[in-house]
Amino acid sequence: MTSSYSLATFRHQGKPTPVIEVGRRYWPISAVAPELIPAESPRGLMQLFDDWAQSHARLARLAARLASEGAPGEINAPRKLEDILAPLLYPNKLIMLGANYLDHMQQDAGVADFEKATKIPVLFMKPPTTAIVGSGASVPFPVQTKKFDWEIELAVVIGQRATRLTMENAMDCVAGYTIGIDLSARDWQFHDKHLVKFDLFGGKAFDSSNPLGPCIVPAGQINGGDLQMTLKVNGEVKQHARTSLMIWSIPEQLVAITEHVTLEPGDIVMTGTPSGVGLKTGTFLNPGDRMDASIEGIGDLVVQVQA
Repeated sequence: MTSSYSLATFRHQGKPTPVIEVGRRYWPISAVAPELIPAESPRGLMQLFDDWAQSHARLARLAARLASEGAPGEINAPRKLEDILAPLLYPNKLIMLGANYLDHMQQDAGVADFEKATKIPVLFMKPPTTAIVGSGASVPFPVQTKKFDWEIELAVVIGQRATRLTMENAMDCVAGYTIGIDLSARDWQFHDKHLVKFDLFGGKAFDSSNPLGPCIVPAGQINGGDLQMTLKVNGEVKQHARTSLMIWSIPEQLVAITEHVTLEPGDIVMTGTPSGVGLKTGTFLNPGDRMDASIEGIGDLVVQVQA
């Protein structure tokens, strides 16, 4: 017997605590499986990805036991959103895919239809330790921008070291999925003073630019290639699409990435965003605004721009 589970990192008793969720009940992993993550482990959930195949097998058995019997050490979900931290603190790499939904390219960027076979994916990176944040009021309003924009994305969590992947084996390295928001400073991404008028570093890689969470769902529990995702700003739906509308599928992305860099356990790949960003309408985020990013089978990532 197996049971579904997810993994999260809560702030519990004042410190980051890796937890397993089974049936909306939560246990610190150190309390129910200390051999997987000891109580004082500084690496948190990252430790599970050193040997994800073995970790997942043990976690699946643990989830089945917790579902049927429970266990001592159960804790409540945090009352404060700020205590739902990013699941991984921190991956070695945070790899981004741009321009990966045709509706986004057509409606938001004015790009007409194109022949996919003649193109390659747009890839870039963000610094994980300074870009990744969790839930709640975790995002300061960047002082350098007046055009602060949102992009909901499915985030892929890598479960094994991988290089030169093929379409046949690419999905073997996927451990699970979480939700990401690629926050963007559009007036720095498209800047007249920049020599080529375009700057992904200034426009994307700033501090707190990549909320992530609320949990990681193992890849075998959901189909990352066909999930409904929705982003709301202050309750108003801004983005609503399925991941099946990606131009480059998840395995195609991983093949393209590993032509350049080796993926490592725990790395995060953000897979692009659909139409509905603020750039098209000139509607941008303000201090105090709330974003609700939800993806089918994963949950809701709720983030507020600090007032």
